[in-house]
Amino acid sequence: MKKKTTLFISLLIIIGIAVYSLVDFNEYEFSEYDIELVDYFNEVALNAEYDVSPNRITKWTKPMKLFIIKEKELSYEVSLIKNTIEKINNLVKDEFYIQLIDDPKKCNAIIFLMEKERLEPLMPDLFENIEYDINGLADIGFDLETFHILDARIFIDILQPKESIETTILEEITQSIGLMNDSEKYPDSVFYENKLDSIITVDYSKMDIEIIKMLYHPKMKPGLNYDKAEKVIKKILKGKKTFYNTVYN
Repeated sequence: MKKKTTLFISLLIIIGIAVYSLVDFNEYEFSEYDIELVDYFNEVALNAEYDVSPNRITKWTKPMKLFIIKEKELSYEVSLIKNTIEKINNLVKDEFYIQLIDDPKKCNAIIFLMEKERLEPLMPDLFENIEYDINGLADIGFDLETFHILDARIFIDILQPKESIETTILEEITQSIGLMNDSEKYPDSVFYENKLDSIITVDYSKMDIEIIKMLYHPKMKPGLNYDKAEKVIKKILKGKKTFYNTVYN
């Protein structure tokens, strides 16, 4: 009975793949939600908050090995970092994951749990072009030809109120994987930025989850521009719906 069940599932998967390969993706029409998703993806993935954006998909193509620099225990903040890493690792694919490591010589990303006044003299370039108070920021380095992310620096101000530090850690670590822009569109999003509001976001919205999954889908390659990224999103959405309709309906 087990062998028959396995064979049946395998046949369904093969049928789904066959149908997927025959789909004309140019005929796929975005729903209203799809249009919002594409616009939001373009806004946060193909732009940058502080630096000049290449307007290309930038993403990690290898594991992000994160080292924490802190001047005292900060067990609460470290637990929030671990929780955020777990959330991201549960969403991403494409050979990428985040790993906390204890050896700074082996890291390709650093998160500073420090006071801004103490870190800025040590790394003034990290705070260039920032003319207002911030609770945190993320900075990535990427290859200008391949658009692969090579390294990242994340700053979390430990003097900020406890009620805001969770959302700061969630946002900055998420931005360090290639989602570098803020937005004023959706108050429930981790990327929401409105100086007049004091909204505390401690988890991803539905659209945040979709965007993270979309960026780290194997078909979403580094270096894609707006038009090419939109075509890939169209293929991903159409392929997902075609597969589920074929197998489960």
